[in-house]
Amino acid sequence: MNQKVILHLDMDAFFASCEQAHDKTLKNKPVVVARNNDKSIIVAASYDARKYGIKAGTPIFEAKKLAYGELIIKEGNRDLYEEYSERIFNLIKEQFTYKVEILGIDECFIDATNIWKKYGNVKNLSLAIQTAVYQETGLTCSIGVSFTRLFAKMGSDMKKPNGITIITKENYKTLIWNKPIKDVIGVGVSSLEKMEKLNVETVNDFIKLDEKIIENTFGLVGQKMFQKLNGIKNNEIAYWDTSMKSISKEKTFEKRNMSIEEIEEVLFSLAEKVVIRMQKNNLLAKTVSLLIKFYNQEINFDKKEHKKRKSYSETFIEYTDSLEKIYSTVKTVLDDIYEGESISLIGIGVTNLLEKDKLVKQQSFENIII
Repeated sequence: MNQKVILHLDMDAFFASCEQAHDKTLKNKPVVVARNNDKSIIVAASYDARKYGIKAGTPIFEAKKLAYGELIIKEGNRDLYEEYSERIFNLIKEQFTYKVEILGIDECFIDATNIWKKYGNVKNLSLAIQTAVYQETGLTCSIGVSFTRLFAKMGSDMKKPNGITIITKENYKTLIWNKPIKDVIGVGVSSLEKMEKLNVETVNDFIKLDEKIIENTFGLVGQKMFQKLNGIKNNEIAYWDTSMKSISKEKTFEKRNMSIEEIEEVLFSLAEKVVIRMQKNNLLAKTVSLLIKFYNQEINFDKKEHKKRKSYSETFIEYTDSLEKIYSTVKTVLDDIYEGESISLIGIGVTNLLEKDKLVKQQSFENIII
């Protein structure tokens, strides 16, 4: 039986890099994604910004000082990032393999067990993927290759940007066991506190613990982590369950005193974007939801007991991709719950999704039974 070959692809400084790829004038400049407010913190920083010591979590006021007036702040464009993300994942599925498990907007696992030999070795395959992604988008990615998910994911972070790290059964103890235990994905704050009491600083320290101590201190989670760090199991890629679970669009308001007409206009625009994405992906929805947040934190969804409706979601009798139906439904929800409060964010989401082709097959089957 073939040993699993798992790739973890992680886009480099994704949000900031998308901004630079979209606007060529931003190339080689310190770009950050954040609200342009001195009290805000940075969501993403380009590698050009990182040269100044700026990274995600850095306050804007501090970043401005570090970049000596060169800092370029972008407010963020979720639609742009999702467009690039979709292009990248579709490219991998179409040019390399459909066995892709999407983890987020900028990362995925790839089961390359049955395709790597076509490229001679796994490094050549990784280089081919990096080249294809760059040619398609102008973006770079880092890839970790290994026989387990954990090692592949940790590998993609070892050489950034545009790096490739291959972790094998022969070298994983050198590459993984010498790392600080806090760098291991899945080790949380609670576990770290327990590790400190046991004088565990590195992965190697954890591996050397008596199995009874691991079981008594960390329970099942610790036992599973022990297995993963020894390269046991942890190699299944859920490519069969990578269909979209939901589609949503949101809008943050800077202005507090929005009129109901302005709010409804934004709501319609969001509904339109959701429907366009559904139709582009050949999807229908059965449930639509309204997300709304208020500036006054004392006024929130707990206030629903005083509203006419008990829920902010509606489920249709039949699947749909009708803009009119989706918009009119969320507008009705808004009419029922809105009492003039200042809104800071509004959004629309659709869930309970189904591919159109599957619905046609399902209906044909039902007709045969009837």
